[in-house]
Amino acid sequence: MDKKIKKKITVAAIVVIMVFCYFSIPGKKVSITVQNGEGASLVAADLKRNELIISKNLFVVLVKFSGSQNKIKAGVYEFRKNNSMFQILSELKSGSKNMIRFTIPEGSTVGQTAEIISAKVGISKDKFIEVAKVRAMEGYLMPETYMVDPSMKEEDIINMMQREFDKKITPQMYERAKEINMPMKKVIILASIIEKEAVKPNERPIISAVFHNRLKKRIRLESCATVLYAMGINKAHLSIEDTKFDSPYNTYKIFGLPPAPICSPGIESIKAALYPADTNSLYFVAAGDGSSLFADSLEGHIKNKRAVRN
Repeated sequence: MDKKIKKKITVAAIVVIMVFCYFSIPGKKVSITVQNGEGASLVAADLKRNELIISKNLFVVLVKFSGSQNKIKAGVYEFRKNNSMFQILSELKSGSKNMIRFTIPEGSTVGQTAEIISAKVGISKDKFIEVAKVRAMEGYLMPETYMVDPSMKEEDIINMMQREFDKKITPQMYERAKEINMPMKKVIILASIIEKEAVKPNERPIISAVFHNRLKKRIRLESCATVLYAMGINKAHLSIEDTKFDSPYNTYKIFGLPPAPICSPGIESIKAALYPADTNSLYFVAAGDGSSLFADSLEGHIKNKRAVRN
């Protein structure tokens, strides 16, 4: 069949389906967020998930045939379920108005996240924390740069950040979690500890291996970051008394992982938790320059600590 005829048939099919959708789907309002750099496929998946379109592939075809591949703009959009694909794409190309931009760094806690968003968007910091705590969102507010409508409420922003988390955690990651026999919930807890402990990005997988090895051998993790989270403070070094702090988050006292994440880990720390380095290391100590010294035995660890002090 001639290519031009094929193209006309495809376009005609798109039009017919869109007209059908326009008259058959209720006009409920739905809000979606498009982040910087998201391509047509990701946007289409979000539209399909929110039942704004009937086919992800059909929307991608429309974007391609209309030459709109690089014209979709980041922002928060509100569509009705009877909007046609043409209307939706037109708005996505026009861009939403009066957007506010904010960035949540990797390793931010719910409280720190609330501080940033409150200062930028003007929401209630206390309300944000309250909603996030009730919904147990520590660890699940994906660190990222966001564009939001100034009218968005605390829960709207939390929902947006959770959706971003759901986008980033791929089916392959869930499969990998099964391979290492660690539920995704525990992967995120471990990733949050790695995020706080690793200063140098290339050391994340090694620090992950240390914790995996200690978990397998039923050795306490003894992570300073978990104690600081439990105490609600930040300091360079723990005292002996600090390590005795009574909390289910104190990994100097409990075996295994704490009950929940201690921050929102970035995607690289999550990958490190899923793919630890191939090493027998059981200990690490900060070398003072941002790097760490690793050891397979207590004797080696003691030697490394002495080297750091000298």
